[in-house]
Amino acid sequence: MAIRAEHLNFLYGEGTVYEQYALKDVNFEIEKGELVIILGASGAGKSTVLNILGGMDTNDDGHV
Repeated sequence: MAIRAEHLNFLYGEGTVYEQYALKDVNFEIEKGELVIILGASGAGKSTVLNILGGMDTNDDGHV
């Protein structure tokens, strides 16, 4: 296995009136050589997952 994400959570605006989960309990595995497409509606957390995988953001809970 090349990548495993378990119980990823990412919360915007923590401690404010505008708290919003970008990711809530996200789990997935990607095998070496596997082609993966990330697809979803606007605001579903696609960019957030990629930013966490690329090291540009840090998840609030869970691990990669």
